[in-house]
Amino acid sequence: MKRAGLLIKLGKYILIIAVVIFFLFPIYWLFITAFKPSDEWFAWPPIFFPRQWTLTSFIGGGGGVYEIGSIKDALPYLRNSTVVGLITAALSTIVSAMAAYSISRFKTGGTKLAGWIISIRLLPPISAALPLFVIFKALKLLDTWWALILTHTLITSPLSTWILITFFNEIPKELDEAAYVDGATPLQSFFRITLPLAAPGIAAVAVLALIQSWGEFLMALVLTNSPRAQTLPIFLGRYITGWRVAWGPLAAAGLVAMLPVVVFGILMQRFLIRGLTFGAVKQ
Repeated sequence: MKRAGLLIKLGKYILIIAVVIFFLFPIYWLFITAFKPSDEWFAWPPIFFPRQWTLTSFIGGGGGVYEIGSIKDALPYLRNSTVVGLITAALSTIVSAMAAYSISRFKTGGTKLAGWIISIRLLPPISAALPLFVIFKALKLLDTWWALILTHTLITSPLSTWILITFFNEIPKELDEAAYVDGATPLQSFFRITLPLAAPGIAAVAVLALIQSWGEFLMALVLTNSPRAQTLPIFLGRYITGWRVAWGPLAAAGLVAMLPVVVFGILMQRFLIRGLTFGAVKQ
């Protein structure tokens, strides 16, 4: 029995290691490809550790068919993604928190509104691309940050609202009622009582909204047409054409695009885990 227990434990560790390798290998491959010379991108058998490390994919100057420039060209797009992502996360969190609180505490919209909100996530984004293009063209907002901010807020708010509804439902209503007895208004109770208790959930939806905004491609492609407002996913697309893929510069730009979100996610990890698991296990 003891030997069987050891074998089961060993099997679990092997499975965990295999899963970790499976999910981390693409990141490792992206990293080494960014530092490979162009003649190693297509080598067969694949080269899992560069024979010659180079920064050509980052600084340019390699020449040849895969020469597209240096990674500094990505800085305007990085700025746009940062501004759009952070403002989207803030707006989406504020809108979603107030909507979720209203639905949770006052049953706004009856029993079907929450389901209707999350059902918006089932619509393919392309179905809204043309109407949004027409609207923003009429408002003269095409190729601006605000076109993307408002669109990304629209995209991220349903899931954020759904998560926060569940979160607010776990916070006792008696706390709000006690605040009302002390003379607080519903808005004061929301900001002073419920919102501080919901901090992990608020942080979780903010991180998720930022991640969704950061990686969104379709609307950025439709609503912007210059580096003045285009985001990093659009910049990454320049390395893929009908006749070649510049794997090294694409991997280098991918690392630059991935790093800010990874750092932000690590900093918010404690809140993210608490927010997404809150109420999942009841004693």
